[in-house]
Amino acid sequence: MKFVFRLESPLRLARHHEEAAKRAMGEAMGRLESRKAELSALRQELFAETAAQSAPRRGEIWAQGQSLFIEWTQGQQGKILHAQETCKTAQEEVEKARLDLVEKRRAVQVFERLRERRLAQWKLEMSRKELAEGSDVAGRRWMAQRRERVGSEGSSNG
Repeated sequence: MKFVFRLESPLRLARHHEEAAKRAMGEAMGRLESRKAELSALRQELFAETAAQSAPRRGEIWAQGQSLFIEWTQGQQGKILHAQETCKTAQEEVEKARLDLVEKRRAVQVFERLRERRLAQWKLEMSRKELAEGSDVAGRRWMAQRRERVGSEGSSNG
């Protein structure tokens, strides 16, 4: 007799949902890393340009160039703020995906534990049946041997 877990279909479905949650988590983490890289690049660009502008210069300072640099810096800081917001949103998506994955994993674990318990119960039941069948077979043999002895003793006495 073969063990059959009646909840195998829901277990497979729960595992499928867990795999989908793992993929979603990976994608969310990828987006977060991409946003962090963009933010880092914007900060690095601002740092490099600011360092270049504050380097000692010889000669005249171009007022319009300074004005353009200030406008660019303000624009860059706006981009950085926006990138920080997208990083925060991406981090929230990662956390949501993580919580979803934990929930899906727990569902799979519940089914797996139930399956293990049912399998253990089934094995115990099978061993009890085998023991009962073994006892029954042994009892029949004993009775057959006793009949043979009683029959042979009766024929030798008579």
